[in-house]
Amino acid sequence: MTAAMQRSFSSELHDLGIPTVDVKTLATRIKEQDATINSLREQLKNSESECSRLRSINKILRDRLALVVTLQDQLRGTLKAYDEISERVQEHLRLTQQLQSLVDITTGNVQTAFQTIPTIADLDKMVEGVTEATPVVRTLTGSPRRRNTGVTAIPPPTIDSVISLLSIFPLFAEFPREVLVRLAQSSYEMRRSPGQNIITKGEMGAEIFFLEEGQVNVMATLSDGQDIPLATLTAKAFFGELGVLFGNPRTASVQTKTDCVLVAVTKQKIDEVLQTYPELQLKLRAFADDRVKWCDTRSYKAGFGGEFITNIARKDVSKLPIFSDASDEFIEQLGKRLTPEIFPAAATIIAKGDDSDCIFFIVRGSVQVLDANSNEIHAEMSAGSFFGELGVVLNVQRTASIKAKEECYLLKLTKASLTEVQDLYPAMKQKIQDAVDERYALYKTRTQITNKAPEQFHMEVGHQQLTKLSIFQDIDDNIVSELALLMSQKSWKGGEYIIKCGDQANSMFFLASGEVDVIGEFGEQIDSAKGPDAWFGEVGLLQDVPRTASVRARTDCSTFLLRKEDFMASLRKHPSIASRIEETARERLQAHLMRSILA
Repeated sequence: MTAAMQRSFSSELHDLGIPTVDVKTLATRIKEQDATINSLREQLKNSESECSRLRSINKILRDRLALVVTLQDQLRGTLKAYDEISERVQEHLRLTQQLQSLVDITTGNVQTAFQTIPTIADLDKMVEGVTEATPVVRTLTGSPRRRNTGVTAIPPPTIDSVISLLSIFPLFAEFPREVLVRLAQSSYEMRRSPGQNIITKGEMGAEIFFLEEGQVNVMATLSDGQDIPLATLTAKAFFGELGVLFGNPRTASVQTKTDCVLVAVTKQKIDEVLQTYPELQLKLRAFADDRVKWCDTRSYKAGFGGEFITNIARKDVSKLPIFSDASDEFIEQLGKRLTPEIFPAAATIIAKGDDSDCIFFIVRGSVQVLDANSNEIHAEMSAGSFFGELGVVLNVQRTASIKAKEECYLLKLTKASLTEVQDLYPAMKQKIQDAVDERYALYKTRTQITNKAPEQFHMEVGHQQLTKLSIFQDIDDNIVSELALLMSQKSWKGGEYIIKCGDQANSMFFLASGEVDVIGEFGEQIDSAKGPDAWFGEVGLLQDVPRTASVRARTDCSTFLLRKEDFMASLRKHPSIASRIEETARERLQAHLMRSILA
């Protein structure tokens, strides 16, 4: 290299900011850089290969997961089919046993036959069981012979379990055990699938039904003749007693909501059993006369379930937290004192400043809880809810107004009626007073902490929202009441984000009114919800993770918020509910992770 070329080269290197070195050193450095570049190329190639391998593994995992889901669906289908086949086998076995009892008539065993001849009502049920292909179990008087079919029948309920079920009817609860045993032996069991009629409007009342398992709907007939569900009765309820006592046609229908197991006792069997007990016959007549007088003094308008209004009333009254330990007889007395009220849409049911003199139960329709100053909707309550309890038990004036959102069918329990029944049961009166004292202590404590009295209807809404969660079912009512006092209400305009994906979670929300959309982490809508029976935000509240989705108000909304610090403080005070809450959190978090994998 000539001196001129070397100077030119050095000048160019200098212009590029590279220190001038001899050619040999420069060549060495270039070689090292080439080696580094080649090494990086090789690493990049390996990374691409590894990325491709991970993509393949991810695809395999997703395929395997889809296969597992498919197999689970197939397994569920198989189990369902097995259950249906088993049910039909049991059905045919029971029918065979019943028919064998009838065959005894023609085989000369007249005495046994006459003991086991079904009544007209029994035969109607047997025919219905055959035509509807539903299993019917009969426990007839005596012990009819059974054919050896080679199939093991489902054992009938024990006498003690049937007696326990029959005893929820207050009249039967007063009968001596030997009478209850005979009634249990003369009862029969029914199994029904969803959507089947237990009682049909217009038919003659012949049986009292006791719901052992499942749920049934009391139906209401609209002006156009259509039947709609009015109220749901759950296990350990009874119905149909008025039709039996009065011998009148049924005034409404009762239909199964879920798979149900019922025990029925016919009027004929009741009369037969009581033939040798004249004192119980007098008690039965007195009970029936009392019901006649009660019905004559109350006009139950169309739409309240006719004769089954008493069953609905008992169910509604038993929901009140202060009556959680009340006896069936106490609940019966309260239920008899409920009166029906119908409010047209937009009518004021309760006004701010009114004296708290009654509790309302929503049988049909929905109501709106309005802000005391702005009339803004703070909550909606629908059929099955109640309101006004706190004002009555705490003896405070109404702090907000409640209006009918649509035509509403309500049952009203007055404070005077509550006092009247409590005076009949001194022990229960003291229990209720203890519960009221505990509730009032919580109320005063919250007032002192916030320097403001809690809004009574907010407390009722919060309490009922919490009890809808499975984690709070069977939890001491004081714990739920304490959490309800800690909740706060907030309103949102349509389009506002209530929570955002990725934000730090510090609260749980209950949607009291309005509609929301649930937005996934990639901006896609994954769900929607409508108040007042929705809640969200518990995953981030219960697990130390950010929000896993966004929630945006589709319409104007009202929420009740439970702060994380209040929630965790309650868990520390009541560790018995911590395990339930952790289980729910794991299920919700697993659902979120599953969505992420399949996305």
